[in-house]
Amino acid sequence: MFLQLKALIEGVYLGYYMLDRLKLESLGEEIVDVAEVSHQSQSFAVSTFNTAKRLRFHAAGTKSTRKLKGVLECLETKITDMREFVMLLGNCPRLPHQPYSTYMYIDKCMFGRHIEKEQLINFLLYDSHDFTDLSILPIIGPHRIGKKTLVQHVCKDKRVHDHFSHMFFFRGEDLRKGEFLVNCKAASGKYLFVVDFSRDVDEAAWTKFRSYLKVPSTGTKIVLIGRAEQVANLGTARPIRLKCLSQEEYWYYFKVLSFGSMDPDEHPKLASLGMQLATELNGSFLAANILGEILRTNPNAPFWQKVLLSIKELVREHLMSFGTHPEDLLERNSPISFTKVALVGGQAQRYLVHDLREASSAQGELPRLTSQELLTGGDIPAEEMFEVLVWRSRIPPYCDYVVTYEKEKPSRRVSKKKNLAL
Repeated sequence: MFLQLKALIEGVYLGYYMLDRLKLESLGEEIVDVAEVSHQSQSFAVSTFNTAKRLRFHAAGTKSTRKLKGVLECLETKITDMREFVMLLGNCPRLPHQPYSTYMYIDKCMFGRHIEKEQLINFLLYDSHDFTDLSILPIIGPHRIGKKTLVQHVCKDKRVHDHFSHMFFFRGEDLRKGEFLVNCKAASGKYLFVVDFSRDVDEAAWTKFRSYLKVPSTGTKIVLIGRAEQVANLGTARPIRLKCLSQEEYWYYFKVLSFGSMDPDEHPKLASLGMQLATELNGSFLAANILGEILRTNPNAPFWQKVLLSIKELVREHLMSFGTHPEDLLERNSPISFTKVALVGGQAQRYLVHDLREASSAQGELPRLTSQELLTGGDIPAEEMFEVLVWRSRIPPYCDYVVTYEKEKPSRRVSKKKNLAL
C-alpha cells in the first residue's frame, strides 16, 4: 500500500506541475527549459510514461496536452481497486479546503514525508515477540533534509505517544560522555530511544550503550538519525532514506510559500518567474522558506525578476569556479561567495558566507539581523565578521539556523582551477 500511496503522490504533483507549465505555455510566458522530469516521477510512469520514454516539455501545446492526458490515464489506472488503500489514506492528515490559505498550513507542517512517517510509525508500533535483540531503525539522509523533523512529528503522533511510556533523546556525543544513565528496570512500560549522530559514530560508546539496553524488555525501540552509511549499518531494520523532494513536489511547495493567498493563475508572469527560480534552488528547504517569505511580501514582477537574476548569477559563478551548486558547498561546510549581499539593491561588496549551523542552547541570544533583511538591501554591519539569523523553523524541533558573514579578502578568493594547479 505504501508503494501505491507513493505512486499516487508522485502522480498528483506531476499533474500539478504539468498543468502549471501548460497554462504558462498557452499564455506565451517564458518557462525554464527542463529536459526531463525528475527520476522519482519516472518511477510512477506506466503505459505511455515509462523509464524508456522520458517526458520532455516543449512549447508545442499538442505535446503538452498529450503528456497531461497521459498523466490522467496513469492516475485512473492507479486508483482502481483500492479499497484497502483508501483505508490507509484515512490515517493521513487532511489538506486544507481553502486553497488560498494553504501557505498558512504548509508553513507549519511537515511537507512531503507521508510515506516515511507511516513507515516509522509502523516500526514503532509493531511489537516483536523476540526479546533477545533490540529493534533498531536508522533514518539516513543529507544534512537539513528533515530527519529530526520526521522523528519529532512521529513522536507527537497520538498513536506513538500513547504507545510508549518513556521517550529519551540523545546526541551521539552523549553516548561518548556516558550521559544515558537510564535504568530500563526502574519502571515498567515501553521505551523509545532516539540517538542523533551528527558526526561519526564512536564504536566503543555505541557498543556500551547497546549493551546497557540489551535486557529482556517488551517493546523497546531505538531510532538512529545520521548521514553516514556507518549509521545505517547499525540497524536491525531496513533504513528509511530521506531524499530531496522531486522537482514537481518542490515546485508545489515553493509556489505555495511564494504566492501565499494570491492565485498563481491570476499572475502568470510571477508564476513563470517563480518556476524558473525554483529550479535554481537545488531542492533546499531553507531557500524555499527564506525566498518564499521575501517574494510573498513583494508580489511584483520587477522584484521577482531581480531576485531570479541574482540567484542565477550566484549559481553560475559557483558552478564555473567550483563545479558545484552553492547549496552543496554549504552542505559540506564550505564557504560560498556573494558578489553583493543583497539580492535586490545594495552595494557590490564581497562576503564569504560559511558555517551554516543550528543555534545551540549555549549560544544564548540569537542574532538580531536576519537573512531577509540583508537579502532585501538592509544595512550591513561595519564589522569584518558578523552572524545572521537565517531562519527560525515553525515546526518541531523548532531549529534556529545561524550563519557567519565575513568580508572577503582578495587573497582568499581561490577557485577550483587554482586549487588544482597547486
